[in-house]
Amino acid sequence: MFHVAIAPVVPDVLLTPFSVQGRRESKGIAVPLHVHEEGMLVLVHEGLVVVQAGTEVWTVMPGSLGWIPPGVQHAARWFGEARGSFLYVRQDVCGRLPDICRSWPSSKLIEALIDRFTGAGAEAVPPAYQAQLFDVLLEELKHREHEPVLLPMPADPRLQDLAHTLLDTPDDTAGIDEWAQRLNMSSRTLMRRFRQETGVTLGQWRQQARLLRALELLCRGGSVTEAGLSVGYESTSAFIGSFRAAFGATPTRYLAGRG
Repeated sequence: MFHVAIAPVVPDVLLTPFSVQGRRESKGIAVPLHVHEEGMLVLVHEGLVVVQAGTEVWTVMPGSLGWIPPGVQHAARWFGEARGSFLYVRQDVCGRLPDICRSWPSSKLIEALIDRFTGAGAEAVPPAYQAQLFDVLLEELKHREHEPVLLPMPADPRLQDLAHTLLDTPDDTAGIDEWAQRLNMSSRTLMRRFRQETGVTLGQWRQQARLLRALELLCRGGSVTEAGLSVGYESTSAFIGSFRAAFGATPTRYLAGRG
């Protein structure tokens, strides 16, 4: 069951908080294409969020803060357990944030500030104090590097369905021929179309999807062995090797540097 607790946006209020929470669903929880007049900040607590805005697709990991400027049409899909804290940002102050979608690794200070804006008693924070805390949040973001984790998505509905399935069940062992049969196309056509629409082969895309789902598990406290095996790697060493090749560091070192 997907639960959204949201308060009506009040135009003269600097920040309007709301939260989302939902259990795992097949092929993720889909948020259809939409747009809002306010900017939106989201701190992802659990799950992997794939956001599409125009031709750009990127992922927001647990422990990351995402930003969507006002007026940007976007859709999203949330894989795994879904839990996040959201803030609508009043339109007239959005110019202090980037004019394109961004995401940053969180910090203890960012998490504390978001909790102050969205947690119990947030409505009692005086507007002047809220504005001061918002200034602190913006200053903290200046010292956090943008972390683009891109995963190109195909436009063809059948290939999108395949991509969502692979993200939802990264340990699926089906090969190219089996997937082609499921999609009622030849293996050659599947491989050609997938590469044309994403710029990478299906095998490369699948490996990146597996690594992102593994990274999600690592971010919420799972062990390296658990993360690797749960997304389909046959051994911990094979997973560590693929992770190092993709991210330039072992899982342990990557998480330490990200923190």
